[in-house]
Amino acid sequence: MLACDEAYAMPLATTLRSIVEANQNSWPLDFHVLANGLSDNTQQKVLNSLPNGSATIRWVPVDLALFRKFSTLSYISKMTYARFVIPEIFPDCVSRVLYLDADILVLDDLQPLWEAPLEGFIMGAILDGLDSLIKRGEPGLDGVPRVREYFNAGVLLIDLQRWRKERISEKALEYLNQYPQSPYSDQDALNVACDGLWKKLDSRWNFQDFYEKKRLSNMIPAQLPGIVHFVCNPKPWDPSMPNLNAAFYDAFRGRTCFARTPLDKLCDALQGYWHQLKDVLRQYPFIRVIWSKVREVRWT
Repeated sequence: MLACDEAYAMPLATTLRSIVEANQNSWPLDFHVLANGLSDNTQQKVLNSLPNGSATIRWVPVDLALFRKFSTLSYISKMTYARFVIPEIFPDCVSRVLYLDADILVLDDLQPLWEAPLEGFIMGAILDGLDSLIKRGEPGLDGVPRVREYFNAGVLLIDLQRWRKERISEKALEYLNQYPQSPYSDQDALNVACDGLWKKLDSRWNFQDFYEKKRLSNMIPAQLPGIVHFVCNPKPWDPSMPNLNAAFYDAFRGRTCFARTPLDKLCDALQGYWHQLKDVLRQYPFIRVIWSKVREVRWT
């Protein structure tokens, strides 16, 4: 299960491509994508990004009106709230769902994760990189709810029956109605609703590159995580912000219908150089002054 809008179509296709490549023994895989605003052409382009016979995609339209008043960070779409509707779209005979964010790469067989025992807990998840910062009382995190352990909501192995029984979606929405500006929005709400009710899974299933700061291409296969999650900014596909794993990510993207053309790569490189130059100018105020004078003379 994933969620996506038009702006995230490329990352979705790249994520799905990584999943089918790492799980060839399980073809065809069943993907259910919570979608808002994806055109028929985009949906077909995503499907065409996958090898023939590797997967089926069920597109599930989601009305985001319910979440209109809730905030998100600038780089996060309101589609992040769509995971609250997951229990509504499956019949009771479906007992387990693996939810994955669309800004990940899957690098290993997901069967061990899928079969992980939940031992009566509502779901399995992995600690967020913020957890240790929250516990240390780092500044800037005052609005994040205090829970026993703070998980990342990008990889969730969900027991649907327990989720429904404990009214997790309803409790999360109750929290957001009380705190609509909660910094990490639905992730904060789920942490409150599931406090003490979730099981900690092996961290290799949600390797958060922003906190780990490791170059994946330098790791031997045995060291690679099962899932790498590109949390926060910079995203590896954003040319304006350098990311250690941009080339690693682009190799997967290059095998989809959203691959960059040579012209795209040139434009991205120029954009990257321009942003680096602006960073240098910010560090040396006298250069900014000279540059502004040059512009004044030029336009005069």
